[in-house]
Amino acid sequence: MVNFHIENMFDGNSCVCCKEEREYQTVKRPLLLRSQIDRSPFGRVLGAVAKVSNKIRKLPANSIYGNERKQILEFLKTENVDVVLCDFGCIGAEVADSIGDCGIPIFTYYRGYDATMRARSARQRNLIARAFKKMEGVFFVSEFLRDNLARYGLVHPNSHVLPSGVNTDKFLPAQKRKASFIAVGRLIEKKRPDLTVEAFCKEAKSNPEATLEILGGGPMQEQCQEIVRREGMENQVKLFGEQPHEIVLKHLQQAEFFLQHSVTSPGGDAEGAPTSIQEALACGCAILATRHAGIPDLVTEGQTGHLVDELDQDGYRSLIRAALAGDYNAAQMSKNARDFAVANLDNRDLIKRVETIMEKAVKH
Repeated sequence: MVNFHIENMFDGNSCVCCKEEREYQTVKRPLLLRSQIDRSPFGRVLGAVAKVSNKIRKLPANSIYGNERKQILEFLKTENVDVVLCDFGCIGAEVADSIGDCGIPIFTYYRGYDATMRARSARQRNLIARAFKKMEGVFFVSEFLRDNLARYGLVHPNSHVLPSGVNTDKFLPAQKRKASFIAVGRLIEKKRPDLTVEAFCKEAKSNPEATLEILGGGPMQEQCQEIVRREGMENQVKLFGEQPHEIVLKHLQQAEFFLQHSVTSPGGDAEGAPTSIQEALACGCAILATRHAGIPDLVTEGQTGHLVDELDQDGYRSLIRAALAGDYNAAQMSKNARDFAVANLDNRDLIKRVETIMEKAVKH
């Protein structure tokens, strides 16, 4: 999603400032790597002073200061930058607090962790409050994230809810395989892939034609594999690990149902508007998921999928059981999902809306 902005925003008329080059890999743009900015002995002293100052002011320890701030401002001037978009709110808060007085409108985009788990820190909230006063506008991928910051009194008057979206010309439905289920994404705590695997294994044992494909790697992969072995479901459940996007696309196109049991992690981390669900909708998958974060904004109950509460394993199993029994009109749900994605989630339409909002700030 970030690389899509870099490649396409304002027809590619962009430059990039990031910490590491690995964050930026798809197209050539003028580039400033913060990690390569010279740290002089004086700069290291200044950094120690900045950390003490931030502690006193109850702000996060790290900040942009000294030569780094100077280099960023020079880069913006050299590239004739009219407007800045910081992808991820934590970066936007840091940047706006440091250079928000430079005369260039600054926007930021909140996507999940940055407006949930990070916002639990009082120091981060103090920084956001300072930064919001210097920002021209704020984007959120879901209403849930905007509401979550508002709970802490962090509200920006020029805020907009726009999901990342998907290329609906690329993500298209294909011939669906009956009783085929898929899960895509990092196998991490807030997605609870173990609950998805266990629910499917319990319900699909009596339906040998049913399959679940899991594409994605992560710290919970072995735990999920152990559940499959324990339930004797190796012939029906396949964990493919991380796969290229082209392979993920092929599997999504053929799957009838998309599974994701997202929850808020014990540390407070939550989804924004999961990209995998947006891609699944564009590919005509019926969604079986949880009422978590921005997922209810993407899934219309009974039309494009069904939802249960977080950690409601019995309810989740009942969704899978109904799907296996043919209780859902999978073909109609597939059409509804595709129609919704085309109307609301095309990333080319969404990026134009972002551009229009940012252009207004430049003209003013």
